[in-house]
Amino acid sequence: MDDAQTWFNEGVTLYEKSDYRRAITAFDKALAADPTLAEAWNNRGLALIQTGDYEEARRSIQKALSLNPHYENAKKARNIVLRLLKDQENTETAPDASKVTPPQAPDGKGPKRPVVLVTLIFVVLLIAAGGIIAVRHMQGSGGFFAQVTPTPVLTPIPTPVATLTPGPTSTKPAVPSSGVWVEIKYDRSYSGTVGIPGNVQMLSGSTQMQPNTGDQFYQIERNNGIIYASVTKNDGSGDPLTVNIYKDGTLIKTDSTMKPYGGLDVVGVLSTPTVQ
Repeated sequence: MDDAQTWFNEGVTLYEKSDYRRAITAFDKALAADPTLAEAWNNRGLALIQTGDYEEARRSIQKALSLNPHYENAKKARNIVLRLLKDQENTETAPDASKVTPPQAPDGKGPKRPVVLVTLIFVVLLIAAGGIIAVRHMQGSGGFFAQVTPTPVLTPIPTPVATLTPGPTSTKPAVPSSGVWVEIKYDRSYSGTVGIPGNVQMLSGSTQMQPNTGDQFYQIERNNGIIYASVTKNDGSGDPLTVNIYKDGTLIKTDSTMKPYGGLDVVGVLSTPTVQ
């Protein structure tokens, strides 16, 4: 068990340094010492998502759920990877863009093609007062995304709160021309989280950084990787709730709902991980 704990902690440390492949190796060693650690299986799956190996990530997260069917973070992680796999499948079956003549802009130049691959995903929760970030001591069900602290017997790692800078506050805020931003539009109040794996900001409650109503922009301190937003209406109105993700002024992901008490889980993948 000591070996499992040691390698588990090592995996968490490596994940926090964005050294995902070595983190996967560390979790593998933890599981070799104790294959019943659902937290290690889930964290391994989250690291695999970062490398782009979505199918293996799905198997790893499913293993965590087979060991602990009530592991909420693993359920959320599974929803994420399933959506990533679906988006990947849709991309692979899309028509060959090289054979299609793109429409011309008024100035004669072709449309600006986003250099980023984005994906809509449940994601979770990722999402509650924290996210799925792995913990250092196996005493709780841990996981990496967001700040939701794992659960079995793990002591959660302190997760710094992302500094999210509000954008313009006029009636029609201008989209920032540089950086990565999440825009949330709803004329009533909403709650949820936005951020990156391991570092998210609460949109309501004592730690919120700005009003959770109207048209708000949240800056994300990252220009590649996975960007996540999980937002829910706080009332039963049929007004539209919209979430947009921008990079350098270009819209890369959007979703909207008019359902009463409706929620959105939107994920933008700002770069395509290379599986080696």
